[in-house]
Amino acid sequence: MAATDAAATETGTETGTGTGAILDDRRERRRLPLVGLVLSALYVAGVTLYLFVQGQNPADLRLNELGDFLGGVSSPLAFLWLVLGFFQQSREIRLSGKALHLQASEMRRSVDEHRRLAGGGEERGEGARQGQD
Repeated sequence: MAATDAAATETGTETGTGTGAILDDRRERRRLPLVGLVLSALYVAGVTLYLFVQGQNPADLRLNELGDFLGGVSSPLAFLWLVLGFFQQSREIRLSGKALHLQASEMRRSVDEHRRLAGGGEERGEGARQGQD
């Protein structure tokens, strides 16, 4: 994650968007966990309300039934967080790919600049030699 933070910082200042791109990135990172927490809270409240309306108490269940109940109730939450984790990882990979692309283009520019400087240095060196002759 630190690499993508640095890449986002560099690309934000390089493209001229500055702190706006960084703030958008931070908001984007907070959005998925917030969505997950809200959906989890709604789900737990819904299950609690359902149990209250039905007049059922999970504490009255035998241990094996309680285990089955908890497994069944928690599996949708586990699936929700799995999907949210998949989206987060997909986003991080996309950002990493953009950072690598920007790094490669910057490296190409650097190589071109070095070639230009090296070519200009040779021309000046030849001119100085001709002046000595």
